[in-house]
Amino acid sequence: MSLFRGLSAFSLTPTDAEGRVQVETLAALLRRIEGAGVDSIGLLGSTGGYAYLTRAERQRAVRAAVESLHGTVPLIVGVGALRTDEAKALARDAQEAGADGLLLAPMSYTPLTEEEVFRHTVEVAETNSSSARN
Repeated sequence: MSLFRGLSAFSLTPTDAEGRVQVETLAALLRRIEGAGVDSIGLLGSTGGYAYLTRAERQRAVRAAVESLHGTVPLIVGVGALRTDEAKALARDAQEAGADGLLLAPMSYTPLTEEEVFRHTVEVAETNSSSARN
């Protein structure tokens, strides 16, 4: 049976005026989404201001989500970043925190070629694969 199937709902990542993740509010949102009967929950990808969070705040959000969900529903964490090395670091962080899957969306202010997107994806996937083996 596949870990991912059905509906995956992505939560906003609430922050305060200084850009710090509001952990209690995030946990409440995630529990509400979980209670709706979704098959997986996404975090830090496709919604909200996740791209503007620091690496430390992204780590904080993922840890809060993992603790809040207690493994009851798979957690998919977005690791999109402007630079490949940043995406690789975010992928390692998410995996170490307990994410069940990763969402890699190429981010760019200029159009990327197919080859650039491909290389970016390969490098992050290789990082994730080598982290899983360690």
